Amino acid sequence: MKAEAMYVPARAAFGKLVSAAEVVSVGASGIPSPTPQHYWASVLFTRLVVTAKSIQTLTPTMGPNTHVDFSAVASIARNLAECYLFFFFLCIDDVPQDQKDARIILLNLHDDGSRAKLFAELGEEEMDEETRALRNVVRTDLETRFAANPYLAALSEKRRRELLKGEKTPFVQDDVIDRTDLDKKGFRFFYRFLSNHTHTGPVAFYRMSEHGRGAGFRNEKDTFYMASALDFAAMLMTRAIRDMSGLFPEAEERGRKARSVKIRKPGKKVLRRRR
Repeated sequence: MKAEAMYVPARAAFGKLVSAAEVVSVGASGIPSPTPQHYWASVLFTRLVVTAKSIQTLTPTMGPNTHVDFSAVASIARNLAECYLFFFFLCIDDVPQDQKDARIILLNLHDDGSRAKLFAELGEEEMDEETRALRNVVRTDLETRFAANPYLAALSEKRRRELLKGEKTPFVQDDVIDRTDLDKKGFRFFYRFLSNHTHTGPVAFYRMSEHGRGAGFRNEKDTFYMASALDFAAMLMTRAIRDMSGLFPEAEERGRKARSVKIRKPGKKVLRRRR
């Protein structure tokens, strides 16, 4: 199969990147975070590594009875892309300090707004008085910090109101992509393609029978799509490893040492005679 000529090396290359990312992740653990950016980088990079390993699981070695589900791969690969953009936005992008502080405030506002919207589905009557009081304290603190930040205070009133709600991701995806070294056109195309499969759009199920795909069996189309998804994920992980290593320069060496200790086989004990 022509697609397998792409899939096999793509899978092997991605596997090497995942191993390299694990080394950096292990090496960064235990290092005190000097800034909030370092802390959130350690959190988000861990998520990137775990998500990458899930992609590995969903892209197995092809065999006669291999279960093939590109839509599952698409969903996880799209998640990886979103995580990388958040990672870059919060931790890597080189902006003035007031903007770095503002992004952490916006992260917390987005968390608060997302939880409020989630639990609103149960109704306010489901929330006890103590929880409601605590939420009000948290909200007031976030609003105070928002107002005190020079960067956020300078935004238009409309934008401030929108951000204070915390219901949407605190950045415009295209704006973040513009600040990375990603190929914007290629990224946007493949991200939209993955989205069609993640949300079961018609692109995901039109012409399934004509293309011989989507039934869980090994086939040319799904294999090609999975190879493309692996290439896309590899491109993101390459950047994530580079960026994380920039924040924690000693992580790779520490990770290699930790791994060598872990895999080293214990030698035979030598009994010494007492004199």
